[in-house]
Amino acid sequence: MNYMNTFSMRMRALRTAYNLSLDEMAGILSLKNKASLYSWENQKNAPLLENLVNIADFFGISIDWLIGRSEDIYTESSMRSGEIALYTEVDNDYIGGREVGDGYRISFLHAVELVSCGYYLNLDGVFDMTEYDLRVEKCVDCNVHKEYYPLSVRANLLVLLHLVSTEDLYWAYFYVINGKNKRGVLTITKDKLLRIFGSRISDPYKEPGKKAQERAINLVELLRPSIESKIPVYDVEETLRKLEKEKLQKIHDEIKNLNTAKKDRDYGNLINKKTNKLEL
Repeated sequence: MNYMNTFSMRMRALRTAYNLSLDEMAGILSLKNKASLYSWENQKNAPLLENLVNIADFFGISIDWLIGRSEDIYTESSMRSGEIALYTEVDNDYIGGREVGDGYRISFLHAVELVSCGYYLNLDGVFDMTEYDLRVEKCVDCNVHKEYYPLSVRANLLVLLHLVSTEDLYWAYFYVINGKNKRGVLTITKDKLLRIFGSRISDPYKEPGKKAQERAINLVELLRPSIESKIPVYDVEETLRKLEKEKLQKIHDEIKNLNTAKKDRDYGNLINKKTNKLEL
């Protein structure tokens, strides 16, 4: 098997499925620029082991799947590793790609608990623990999310929890419970932020942009309990199938064009020969 080819295709599928730009993905993986990412996706270079681990943790995927040694994209082990990495970042006051204060961290966790009604995250007893590794493990293991959220949905949640800020999470929550009517949502959100953080954060807050809105709303709808089985919003495996189909079609078209060009050349050569004979 060509592992480099498999990795490049699966790396692109991950980024495409979540609608992440090269710049966004480079920032997520703490790369200096998007050049490295571009070289990975085009089979020009291979990532370091550290990069592979970071990719797997961010998306909750199996490294074996990423490099083509397995067809199982998610495992309970890969998901747990990703969730531990997420809550370790949160416990270190690093949320949504930026450093935050202790109060912001606690508010972020409370927001996730609120939106999920305690099904995805249950904070009972978490803040009484003094050792961060125990807090992290309790955030991952003390809830019932394994029963209500399939692995593919937990992967979506893992990525979105990395990307969505507390402010946008509250905005999307109020928007959804308001029947997806924006009227009054910004005012309610700013009032909530004022009570939690004060005017420093509430006053400058504005309605999130289109991409941020979509991510925050998807996060809320995936977190909220439902009697129906949840399905992923971002389907990496389906995206991969589409990319592979497009690649095969491209190869088919290139072969067809080459054959057409060869026929044209052969026909042209034949005409030239006959013309030359006539002239003789």
